[in-house]
Amino acid sequence: MLRGSKLQSTQCIRTWIAIRQQSQLASRSSTEVPGRLRPSLLPRESVVKASAEVKEFALLEQGIRKTDQALSEYANYRYKFKRLPANYGSNQLLKIGREIDAELRGIMGHFQAPVRYAFGYGSGVFEQAGAHKSDGRPQMDLILGVTHPEHFHSLNMRQNAHHYSTMRYFGSDAISKLQAVGAGVYFNPFVDINGHQVKYGVVSMENLLKDLATWDTFYLAGRLQKPVKVLKNDLRVQFWNQLNLKSAATLAKHMLLAKSPGKIDEFEFYKQVTALSYIGDVRYKLGGENPSKVTNIVEKNYENFQRYYEPIYRDVIINDHGYLPRGFTVDNAVKLLEDRISWNSTVQTVKGVVTAGVAKSVKYAWAKKLKAIRSK
Repeated sequence: MLRGSKLQSTQCIRTWIAIRQQSQLASRSSTEVPGRLRPSLLPRESVVKASAEVKEFALLEQGIRKTDQALSEYANYRYKFKRLPANYGSNQLLKIGREIDAELRGIMGHFQAPVRYAFGYGSGVFEQAGAHKSDGRPQMDLILGVTHPEHFHSLNMRQNAHHYSTMRYFGSDAISKLQAVGAGVYFNPFVDINGHQVKYGVVSMENLLKDLATWDTFYLAGRLQKPVKVLKNDLRVQFWNQLNLKSAATLAKHMLLAKSPGKIDEFEFYKQVTALSYIGDVRYKLGGENPSKVTNIVEKNYENFQRYYEPIYRDVIINDHGYLPRGFTVDNAVKLLEDRISWNSTVQTVKGVVTAGVAKSVKYAWAKKLKAIRSK
């Protein structure tokens, strides 16, 4: 039964890739028809050909809808892609300033342990409104996706033992087991790399892909719904994050239309997308986050949001396509996310005291609290 399900999942993904490629070809060929001329001025053969291509394109769009839905039901997030349709997910590969890009590349080059996927995020990578110069330069936040967490931590502790709290005395096996608790991320905050203050989280590729595909914890799926700088890419993440973005857009659209039927403002749309990852977050409940954080994130990164969501916005908002992970509907999604985010943010907060150590945890919490106070 499992083997049949896996084969069905693999076939579903291959069908999806084929349909996407055909759709792109049909889209390109349809734009090559001299549509600026009135049909009456075109040769009859051209009109017939254009009509056939439009019909074919419509059928392909129907196929995309069906295969997207099938993916949510059957897809295997462990499937290893050798390629993706041309430009699929290229919107995720944002460009940033050369200086900050070089600094991030330098930080990545510091790690000797193998990393499969990595991205930078937060105010240290993307500027946020409301930042105070007196705060100094923000900490750079990174997430490192690794295949074998225990192996990564073993090698990394040999190179960077000072990055770890007293947990290092328990060995890489204990650290990897603690990492697996909650959202599955192990953070080392306030470490110095190449003269930069860095916080990096380590996650297994298994947990990262599962969260993107199923919204299992929504911890990293929510993080990746906001603009990030991909530092090392993986086709599996690129594929599933594209559907993650589409899911976020689908839910955000529904929530906005529930507030203002028939009207969607693009800025408010990105605010709603950003707000999804904070539904039920314990840090908000305890006043540990800037209450204006959502607005600040979107305000300074509006163009990045537009680039990040460019094909998604067109697909979901303009063409009215929708997608949600299996088990989620527009009616139950908010409640499901609230429960998952509340639990996992609580566990990660408690876990952070152990992984970072008491001193660093207090320092991190106080820095967050100061930001919240200054924003008022």
